[in-house]
Amino acid sequence: MIAQLQGIVVEKGSEEAIIDVGGVGYRVFISLLTLEKLPDVGQPCRLLIHTQVREDAFHLYGFTSSEERNLFKLLNNVNGIGPRLALAILSTMTPQVLVTSIVAEDVMALVRVPGIGKKIAQRIVMELKDRLAHLSMEGEQPVAVNKSVAPTNKQTLLSALLNLGYKRNEAMQAIQSLPPEALADISLGIRSALKVLAQ
Repeated sequence: MIAQLQGIVVEKGSEEAIIDVGGVGYRVFISLLTLEKLPDVGQPCRLLIHTQVREDAFHLYGFTSSEERNLFKLLNNVNGIGPRLALAILSTMTPQVLVTSIVAEDVMALVRVPGIGKKIAQRIVMELKDRLAHLSMEGEQPVAVNKSVAPTNKQTLLSALLNLGYKRNEAMQAIQSLPPEALADISLGIRSALKVLAQ
């Protein structure tokens, strides 16, 4: 099994990246959190990998932190949640927010993720609460606003919302309503845009 990849970023998008390792391009599915931390195209990177082998597919899922990879594995083992839905959860909620929500039994926070209904959210809490209770629940650090990245992040947010099934015009309206601090962080931007769209 492939446990990590270290190479050059060839392509990257809201759902996947291609990493060149010794002349071989590996297609890796990623969350928006990983996308945000991934270097620019042409730059070296290192991704932790979860390999999923099926009869008809060999898929790689990449992460920049062991915390995110571990949460992906746990979510993927919950009945009713596959790898794509697990990535959608990690694209909407940071690891700290996700763990805090599960331990606190905050079902409504999980329901805000597109594709997660109340029953699945309750199942996530039931199956993972005790397994995550030992983790430290330190507060998230405030986000520093970097105005230079806002235009790029707007495009990433738009692509993410379109992939989640929202129409272009409503996605654009939600993004335009976000404050600068939300545009400076992809994960925060997704959460904020989803709250606007849910109103």
